Amino acid sequence: MFDRFRTVFAAILLLPILIGPVSQAQQRTVQDGVFTEAQATAGKLVYDENCGSCHDMKFYEDIWDYWQGKPLLDFWFTIVAEMPSENPGSLLDAEYTDIIAYILSERGFPSGDTRLERQNGMDGIAIVSP
Repeated sequence: MFDRFRTVFAAILLLPILIGPVSQAQQRTVQDGVFTEAQATAGKLVYDENCGSCHDMKFYEDIWDYWQGKPLLDFWFTIVAEMPSENPGSLLDAEYTDIIAYILSERGFPSGDTRLERQNGMDGIAIVSP
């Protein structure tokens, strides 16, 4: 009886180790078409009006290495917290999300059929190189 308990207890302790790699393998990346073309188009308009005077697309090329492997949601929160520099957080959540779709599009990532949404799994989308 004690041996069975010890085996079950050991299995419970090892479960996170065994499951961890499986869940990481299922994580999506920005290569998986995580935004729509319509979002990128809308994002360009908002970007041009609110971001383009300070940040050309080369800016994102220069900082992209820093974001490698991090969740797209972290990138979203950073932009919301810091931009526009004269009034951070002043845009609508959807506008910030559309801006990210535009940035991803301009970085060469493919669009898909599902809108990118902050509340819908953005924390499970990893940033990778184009």
